[in-house]
Formats: sequence, C-alpha cells, structure tokens
Amino acid sequence: MLISQIHYSQENFPLHNHYHLYGEMVYVQRGAAEFTISGKTYLAEENSLIFISSYEPHQIQVKRTPYHRYSAMVHAAELERAYPTSVLPGIFKNRPEGFSHCVSLKEFGEEPAQIFHRLLEESTKEAAFKESMMKALLFQLLILVYRACPENFATLESGANSQIRDIQRYIEANFSQDLKIADLAQQFYMNHCYLTHLFKKQVGYSPKQYLLLNRLSYGQELLETTGLSVSQIAFRCGFGDANNFIRAFRESFGVPPNQFRQRCLAFQKQPSQPKAPA
Repeated sequence: MLISQIHYSQENFPLHNHYHLYGEMVYVQRGAAEFTISGKTYLAEENSLIFISSYEPHQIQVKRTPYHRYSAMVHAAELERAYPTSVLPGIFKNRPEGFSHCVSLKEFGEEPAQIFHRLLEESTKEAAFKESMMKALLFQLLILVYRACPENFATLESGANSQIRDIQRYIEANFSQDLKIADLAQQFYMNHCYLTHLFKKQVGYSPKQYLLLNRLSYGQELLETTGLSVSQIAFRCGFGDANNFIRAFRESFGVPPNQFRQRCLAFQKQPSQPKAPA
C-alpha cells in the first residue's frame, strides 16, 4: 500500500522523539511546531509541509496552539514503482544540496489541505480504484511541492546520474548482503571516487552512509514488528555482529535497539487520532 497510515489530529502533545518505518509527511493546518530532523531545526507554521525519510530521527515541539495537522506515512519504494520516470518520489529519500525538510505551501491557499482531506477520506472507505485515487492525489500534492521548492528534488538525467539511481536501488534491494562500495563501482563500471562524489551529490549521503541507513531502517522495522533478538536482527540487517549494530543504532538514533523497541510499544498504545472535520 502506498500510504500505510494517514491521520488528522488536534492534540497538543509534548516534546518527544519518534521514528517511523516509512517516509512521513506532516501538513500543519493551524498553529505551529518546531521540527528537529537529523540535527536541523525548522519552525513549521500554517500551510507548511514537512518531509521526513525513514532514515531520519526527529522530534517535535508544539510552539503555537491550537495545533492542527495531517500526518501520512508513505512507502517511498511503492511511489517510485508507480512513477519510475518522475523526480517527485525522490523527496522521500534523497537529500540533494539545498534540500529543506520544511516547505511553505501558502501560495496554493486551501488546495493542499483539501488534498489531505481527500486522502484521509479515501483511506477510510472501500471504493473502486481506491489505491489509484490515492496515488493521483499524492502526485498532485507533490507537484505543488515541486512548484514551491524545485531544489528539493534531485534531477534525473541520462548517463552517470541514471547509474546512480540504479546503484541506489541495488543497495536498497541488497543491503543485507556483504556489500562493498569498491565492488559496486566495479559492477557498474564507475570509478570509486567518482561514484562516491556523484552519489553524495544526488542522494545526499555517501554510498557507505546510505548502505548503513538502509540496514538501520530495516533494523527499526524488525524491532517494531518482530520478537527477534538484537543479535538475530543484526545478522538479518547485514551487520557482522550485534555490537556493531548496537553501536551504529545508538550513534544514529540516540538510543540502543532495546530501548527503541520499548518506545515503539509505548507509541503503539497511544489512542487513535480523530478524523478531520468535514
């Protein structure tokens, strides 16, 4: 499913850290909140849309109430499969130079809020072509984002840049294997240094960082959805041993894997969010 969750909420929650398995969008309809995402801080006011990848730990603090917002979890790989030749899906995983997690959509008036409202309505009913309608609405929203902030999208070109997309997808599909960047460069007929430079420019991470982030993201999923031990999860994610996994996880997210699992359980017990007003 392209959008695994979508909510509308009016609750004013306190400062907290949380993580998600998929990319996240938060549209602030009323009020304001401070988002800290991978060390960068933004003040998201009315008509702001926040994009957070599954790799990015983040915390939120309400700054102005009442604070009303939509939030949606988006499966970036599904979106890319739906629109393989478009630059738009990349906003959920690529961080090119000049990228901002927070985009103002004030120039479009009520249109973004109306799109989110329709997405929420579609998600709660069983109707013909439901998934196709949600894809179309999400694509319409991303077009508005592109018009407001085109620098948030990595360009898709032929030649080397096209190879980078292939390498990125290869890492996403094979991160649990014993991958080495030098081997990838040889496999895709690219110079190692040039590959690293171009990958960082287009994706926002080095190939080595991106490999690690994919492993950690899968580790998050297994911690949340399974009862596997930390050692078992480390092996499935492609780490040589549990200690490497624990150290990398703590460095990236600020908490060890077992503590993350406890937070996930607490988050799942939170009450469901109210529906958006008609």
